[in-house]
Amino acid sequence: MIDIHSHILPKTDDGARSMDEALKMAAIALADGIEQMVCTPHLFNGLSQNPRTAEIEDRVGALQNAIGMSGLVVLPGSEVRATSGIVKQSQTNQLTKLNGKTYMLVELPTPSVPRGTRSWFTKLKLQGVSPILVHPERNIEIQRNPWIAADLVADGVLIQVTAMSVTGQFGPAAKICADSLLRHNCVHFLATDAHRPEKRPPVLSRGRDAAASIIGPDAARLLVEDNPLAVVNGMPIVPPAVIRYEKPGSASGSSFFGRLFRR
Repeated sequence: MIDIHSHILPKTDDGARSMDEALKMAAIALADGIEQMVCTPHLFNGLSQNPRTAEIEDRVGALQNAIGMSGLVVLPGSEVRATSGIVKQSQTNQLTKLNGKTYMLVELPTPSVPRGTRSWFTKLKLQGVSPILVHPERNIEIQRNPWIAADLVADGVLIQVTAMSVTGQFGPAAKICADSLLRHNCVHFLATDAHRPEKRPPVLSRGRDAAASIIGPDAARLLVEDNPLAVVNGMPIVPPAVIRYEKPGSASGSSFFGRLFRR
Protein backbone atom coordinates (compact mmCIF):
# COMPACT_ATOMS: atom_id res chain seq x y z
CA MET A 1 0.00 0.00 0.00
CA ILE A 2 0.96 3.63 -0.48
CA ASP A 3 0.02 6.36 2.00
CA ILE A 4 -0.22 9.79 0.34
CA HIS A 5 -0.91 11.82 3.51
CA SER A 6 1.20 11.75 6.67
CA HIS A 7 2.91 13.99 9.20
CA ILE A 8 5.89 11.75 9.81
CA LEU A 9 8.59 14.38 9.20
CA PRO A 10 10.04 15.13 12.64
CA LYS A 11 9.96 18.63 14.15
CA THR A 12 8.19 20.10 11.13
CA ASP A 13 4.57 20.66 12.20
CA ASP A 14 2.15 19.03 14.68
CA GLY A 15 3.27 15.55 13.63
CA ALA A 16 6.28 13.55 14.81
CA ARG A 17 8.07 15.45 17.57
CA SER A 18 11.43 13.72 17.14
CA MET A 19 13.34 11.42 14.83
CA ASP A 20 12.67 8.60 17.30
CA GLU A 21 8.91 9.12 16.95
CA ALA A 22 9.24 9.26 13.18
CA LEU A 23 11.14 5.96 13.15
CA LYS A 24 8.49 4.33 15.33
CA MET A 25 5.85 5.54 12.87
CA ALA A 26 7.85 4.15 9.94
CA ALA A 27 8.04 0.75 11.64
CA ILE A 28 4.27 0.73 12.31
CA ALA A 29 3.54 1.67 8.70
CA LEU A 30 5.80 -1.03 7.28
CA ALA A 31 4.28 -3.66 9.57
CA ASP A 32 0.83 -2.63 8.37
CA GLY A 33 1.80 -3.24 4.74
CA ILE A 34 2.56 0.35 3.74
CA GLU A 35 5.57 0.39 1.43
CA GLN A 36 5.68 4.08 0.49
CA MET A 37 4.59 7.13 2.48
CA VAL A 38 4.40 10.72 1.30
CA CYS A 39 5.51 13.23 3.94
CA THR A 40 2.99 16.07 3.80
CA PRO A 41 3.68 18.81 6.38
CA HIS A 42 1.07 21.51 6.82
CA LEU A 43 1.55 24.71 4.86
CA PHE A 44 -0.13 28.05 5.54
CA ASN A 45 -2.41 26.96 8.38
CA GLY A 46 -0.29 28.13 11.30
CA LEU A 47 1.06 24.70 12.30
CA SER A 48 4.47 24.91 10.64
CA GLN A 49 7.08 27.37 9.44
CA ASN A 50 5.89 26.74 5.86
CA PRO A 51 9.05 24.98 4.66
CA ARG A 52 9.85 25.37 0.98
CA THR A 53 10.26 22.38 -1.32
CA ALA A 54 14.06 22.20 -1.01
CA GLU A 55 13.84 22.07 2.80
CA ILE A 56 11.13 19.39 2.72
CA GLU A 57 13.22 17.32 0.31
CA ASP A 58 16.26 17.66 2.60
CA ARG A 59 14.22 16.59 5.62
CA VAL A 60 12.77 13.63 3.72
CA GLY A 61 16.28 12.61 2.69
CA ALA A 62 17.46 12.71 6.29
CA LEU A 63 14.48 10.63 7.40
CA GLN A 64 15.10 8.09 4.65
CA ASN A 65 18.74 7.79 5.70
CA ALA A 66 17.62 7.15 9.28
CA ILE A 67 15.06 4.54 8.18
CA GLY A 68 17.51 2.81 5.85
CA MET A 69 17.07 1.75 2.25
CA SER A 70 15.42 -1.57 3.14
CA GLY A 71 12.58 -0.02 5.10
CA LEU A 72 9.69 2.30 4.36
CA VAL A 73 10.20 4.59 1.35
CA VAL A 74 9.39 8.21 2.18
CA LEU A 75 8.63 10.87 -0.44
CA PRO A 76 8.19 14.67 -0.32
CA GLY A 77 4.90 16.52 -0.40
CA SER A 78 2.78 18.98 1.56
CA GLU A 79 -0.75 19.63 2.81
CA VAL A 80 -1.87 23.13 1.88
CA ARG A 81 -4.66 25.13 3.53
CA ALA A 82 -7.26 26.36 1.06
CA THR A 83 -7.31 30.16 1.21
CA SER A 84 -7.60 32.98 -1.30
CA GLY A 85 -3.80 32.99 -1.53
CA ILE A 86 -3.39 29.40 -2.69
CA VAL A 87 -3.35 30.20 -6.41
CA LYS A 88 -0.55 32.76 -6.03
CA GLN A 89 1.32 30.46 -3.65
CA SER A 90 1.24 27.81 -6.35
CA GLN A 91 2.30 30.25 -9.07
CA THR A 92 5.31 31.33 -7.00
CA ASN A 93 6.38 27.75 -6.22
CA GLN A 94 5.73 28.00 -2.47
CA LEU A 95 3.88 24.66 -2.41
CA THR A 96 5.30 21.15 -2.63
CA LYS A 97 3.46 18.72 -4.88
CA LEU A 98 3.42 15.00 -4.08
CA ASN A 99 6.75 13.45 -5.03
CA GLY A 100 7.40 16.52 -7.18
CA LYS A 101 4.80 15.50 -9.76
CA THR A 102 1.41 17.09 -10.49
CA TYR A 103 -0.79 16.24 -7.49
CA MET A 104 -1.16 18.39 -4.37
CA LEU A 105 -3.05 17.90 -1.11
CA VAL A 106 -5.43 20.71 -0.17
CA GLU A 107 -7.32 20.92 3.14
CA LEU A 108 -10.35 22.98 4.10
CA PRO A 109 -10.83 24.61 7.49
CA THR A 110 -12.84 22.29 9.73
CA PRO A 111 -15.99 24.39 10.20
CA SER A 112 -16.80 25.39 6.64
CA VAL A 113 -16.07 25.46 2.91
CA PRO A 114 -14.65 28.90 2.11
CA ARG A 115 -16.38 31.01 -0.50
CA GLY A 116 -14.34 30.69 -3.70
CA THR A 117 -13.12 27.14 -3.11
CA ARG A 118 -14.39 25.84 -6.47
CA SER A 119 -12.76 28.76 -8.27
CA TRP A 120 -9.42 28.16 -6.52
CA PHE A 121 -9.44 24.51 -7.53
CA THR A 122 -10.26 25.44 -11.13
CA LYS A 123 -7.37 27.91 -11.28
CA LEU A 124 -4.97 25.36 -9.81
CA LYS A 125 -5.96 22.89 -12.51
CA LEU A 126 -5.30 25.56 -15.15
CA GLN A 127 -1.76 25.77 -13.74
CA GLY A 128 -1.32 22.04 -14.29
CA VAL A 129 -1.85 21.15 -10.63
CA SER A 130 -4.12 18.21 -9.80
CA PRO A 131 -5.75 19.07 -6.45
CA ILE A 132 -6.67 16.34 -3.97
CA LEU A 133 -9.12 17.48 -1.32
CA VAL A 134 -8.18 15.81 1.97
CA HIS A 135 -10.54 14.53 4.67
CA PRO A 136 -13.72 16.37 3.58
CA GLU A 137 -15.66 13.93 5.77
CA ARG A 138 -14.29 15.82 8.78
CA ASN A 139 -15.52 19.19 7.49
CA ILE A 140 -18.72 20.20 9.30
CA GLU A 141 -20.35 21.87 6.30
CA ILE A 142 -19.70 18.85 4.07
CA GLN A 143 -20.96 16.50 6.79
CA ARG A 144 -24.26 18.39 6.56
CA ASN A 145 -24.15 18.84 2.78
CA PRO A 146 -22.13 16.01 1.17
CA TRP A 147 -23.26 17.09 -2.28
CA ILE A 148 -20.64 19.88 -1.99
CA ALA A 149 -17.91 17.24 -2.25
CA ALA A 150 -19.72 15.54 -5.12
CA ASP A 151 -19.84 18.83 -7.05
CA LEU A 152 -16.09 19.26 -6.56
CA VAL A 153 -15.47 15.74 -7.85
CA ALA A 154 -17.62 16.55 -10.89
CA ASP A 155 -15.29 19.54 -11.44
CA GLY A 156 -12.32 17.15 -11.59
CA VAL A 157 -11.14 17.37 -7.98
CA LEU A 158 -10.02 14.09 -6.39
CA ILE A 159 -10.82 13.24 -2.77
CA GLN A 160 -8.87 11.52 0.01
CA VAL A 161 -10.68 10.21 3.08
CA THR A 162 -8.89 9.38 6.33
CA ALA A 163 -8.73 5.67 7.17
CA MET A 164 -9.69 6.34 10.79
CA SER A 165 -12.88 8.07 9.64
CA VAL A 166 -14.03 4.92 7.86
CA THR A 167 -13.32 2.84 10.97
CA GLY A 168 -15.30 5.27 13.13
CA GLN A 169 -12.34 6.56 15.15
CA PHE A 170 -13.09 10.18 14.25
CA GLY A 171 -16.64 9.89 15.52
CA PRO A 172 -20.05 9.06 14.03
CA ALA A 173 -20.50 12.20 11.90
CA ALA A 174 -17.19 11.65 10.08
CA LYS A 175 -17.96 7.95 9.56
CA ILE A 176 -21.45 8.60 8.24
CA CYS A 177 -20.08 11.15 5.80
CA ALA A 178 -17.14 8.95 4.75
CA ASP A 179 -19.42 5.97 4.14
CA SER A 180 -21.79 8.14 2.11
CA LEU A 181 -18.97 9.56 -0.02
CA LEU A 182 -17.71 6.04 -0.67
CA ARG A 183 -21.16 4.92 -1.83
CA HIS A 184 -21.42 7.91 -4.16
CA ASN A 185 -18.04 7.25 -5.87
CA CYS A 186 -16.60 10.40 -4.32
CA VAL A 187 -13.51 8.82 -2.70
CA HIS A 188 -10.34 8.17 -4.68
CA PHE A 189 -7.79 7.59 -1.89
CA LEU A 190 -7.62 6.38 1.67
CA ALA A 191 -4.69 7.70 3.71
CA THR A 192 -3.62 7.65 7.35
CA ASP A 193 -3.04 11.37 8.02
CA ALA A 194 -0.77 9.92 10.70
CA HIS A 195 0.63 12.27 13.37
CA ARG A 196 2.08 10.12 16.17
CA PRO A 197 2.98 6.48 16.89
CA GLU A 198 0.22 6.03 19.48
CA LYS A 199 -2.41 8.66 18.66
CA ARG A 200 -3.34 8.70 14.96
CA PRO A 201 -0.79 6.04 13.95
CA PRO A 202 0.08 5.16 10.33
CA VAL A 203 -2.35 2.26 9.97
CA LEU A 204 -4.11 1.95 6.61
CA SER A 205 -5.27 -1.67 6.47
CA ARG A 206 -8.17 -1.22 8.89
CA GLY A 207 -9.60 1.61 6.82
CA ARG A 208 -9.14 -0.40 3.63
CA ASP A 209 -11.00 -3.35 5.15
CA ALA A 210 -13.80 -1.11 6.44
CA ALA A 211 -14.13 0.48 3.00
CA ALA A 212 -14.21 -2.98 1.42
CA SER A 213 -17.32 -3.80 3.44
CA ILE A 214 -19.03 -0.84 1.73
CA ILE A 215 -17.68 -0.81 -1.85
CA GLY A 216 -16.08 -4.25 -2.18
CA PRO A 217 -12.43 -5.38 -1.90
CA ASP A 218 -11.40 -4.55 -5.48
CA ALA A 219 -12.65 -0.97 -5.28
CA ALA A 220 -11.09 -0.56 -1.82
CA ARG A 221 -7.73 -1.82 -3.11
CA LEU A 222 -7.73 0.93 -5.75
CA LEU A 223 -7.88 3.53 -2.97
CA VAL A 224 -4.68 2.32 -1.26
CA GLU A 225 -2.69 0.80 -4.12
CA ASP A 226 -3.45 1.70 -7.75
CA ASN A 227 -4.60 5.30 -7.32
CA PRO A 228 -1.83 6.29 -4.88
CA LEU A 229 0.73 4.66 -7.19
CA ALA A 230 -0.53 6.83 -10.03
CA VAL A 231 -0.13 9.89 -7.80
CA VAL A 232 3.50 9.27 -6.81
CA ASN A 233 4.32 8.52 -10.45
CA GLY A 234 2.47 11.59 -11.75
CA MET A 235 0.11 9.52 -13.88
CA PRO A 236 -3.55 10.34 -14.62
CA ILE A 237 -6.44 8.78 -12.73
CA VAL A 238 -9.78 8.10 -14.39
CA PRO A 239 -12.33 7.96 -11.56
CA PRO A 240 -15.75 6.34 -11.79
CA ALA A 241 -18.76 8.55 -12.47
CA VAL A 242 -20.15 10.33 -9.44
CA ILE A 243 -23.47 9.12 -8.10
CA ARG A 244 -25.20 12.44 -7.58
CA TYR A 245 -26.77 13.53 -4.32
CA GLU A 246 -30.23 14.96 -3.98
CA LYS A 247 -29.52 18.57 -3.01
CA PRO A 248 -31.29 20.59 -0.30
CA GLY A 249 -34.65 21.98 -1.34
CA SER A 250 -35.61 18.86 -3.25
CA ALA A 251 -38.79 16.93 -2.54
CA SER A 252 -37.20 14.70 0.11
CA GLY A 253 -34.20 14.51 2.38
CA SER A 254 -33.70 18.28 2.72
CA SER A 255 -33.70 18.41 6.52
CA PHE A 256 -30.46 18.49 8.50
CA PHE A 257 -30.78 14.86 9.60
CA GLY A 258 -31.91 13.81 6.13
CA ARG A 259 -28.76 15.28 4.67
CA LEU A 260 -26.57 13.85 7.42
CA PHE A 261 -27.82 10.30 7.04
CA ARG A 262 -28.41 10.28 3.27
CA ARG A 263 -26.63 7.33 1.65
